[in-house]
Amino acid sequence: MSKVPNFLTISRIILLPLLAFFIINDSQFNALWSIFLFFLISATDFFDGYIARKLNTTSHLGKMLDPIADKLFVTVIIIVFIYTRDIEGYSIIAGMLIISREIFISGLREFAAHSNAKILEVSKLGKYKTATQILSLFIILISTSFSSLEISYPLGISLLWIAAAMSLISAYKYYNAVFN
Repeated sequence: MSKVPNFLTISRIILLPLLAFFIINDSQFNALWSIFLFFLISATDFFDGYIARKLNTTSHLGKMLDPIADKLFVTVIIIVFIYTRDIEGYSIIAGMLIISREIFISGLREFAAHSNAKILEVSKLGKYKTATQILSLFIILISTSFSSLEISYPLGISLLWIAAAMSLISAYKYYNAVFN
């Protein structure tokens, strides 16, 4: 049972190409699969941490893989949505800010690990940011998959911009934690 959290985290990473395939190859059948996989990947994000804490089986591998899986999930879906034009126009800037922040923080964590700098722990703002990113991308997915839900698209894009702002704020806080 102690390996379940890491299995869930790894499964999130493995399922991403399949999710991207279903989103890119747009059809009613694929829309249902993409929503199912998106929900499954999001649920495993919650349950891997919950199970690890509940069973007291947190591991160094899990602590390393979980943020990588989160960053891959958000980054891949943003790139896919830009490719499919579900994110377009000025909203591409919000997506690029989020992706840039994720790469910047990964580099900052690497720097901190190889220097005497403070180790970066995930902040509450970081958790809220990730939740906002995932919610915005899910709303964009369902609104572009079903014309009857198209009205929710502006909400998804608005949340994407909020997530981008949260990304910049949390990046600044992480930067200050390492260099101050």
